[in-house]
Amino acid sequence: MRSKRVLAIDPGFDRLGLAILERNTLLHSECIVTKPKDSHDKRLLVIGEKLRETIEKWQPKELAIETLFFNQNTTSALKVAEARGVALYEAARAGLSVFEYSPQAIKIAVTGYGKADKIQVGMMVKRLVQLPLKDRKMLDDELDAIALGITHLATRRSI
Repeated sequence: MRSKRVLAIDPGFDRLGLAILERNTLLHSECIVTKPKDSHDKRLLVIGEKLRETIEKWQPKELAIETLFFNQNTTSALKVAEARGVALYEAARAGLSVFEYSPQAIKIAVTGYGKADKIQVGMMVKRLVQLPLKDRKMLDDELDAIALGITHLATRRSI
């Protein structure tokens, strides 16, 4: 199967990590950061606009997105779900095929251990993909999106 360009998203309301990968190459990654002082709807709009720009620029064919992980903070989980909904909408609007992965599946694919912490995941991401600008600090959300992209590409190759 020919590898397709994938947009990988670690959904978040305050920070949303995204990465564009093709084969074993990281083409682009960043973290969309919304401003806490902005209204709720404005923050969702910022996420949607940035995702639309990214899709138009990089032309991915597939979206890999992390499934929701519910913790005890219901308000936070709802905001993440809303941001995830915006991402799914933009993917559907652009005709992307959508694939979902659990946090545990991502950890297993990248580290071989389903209970790996963020440090372990980040270290493996840096070994598996050549990251540009080594002196640029990446937030966990961005590294998580890259890990998700790696998981998706590895899974698609094995199908």
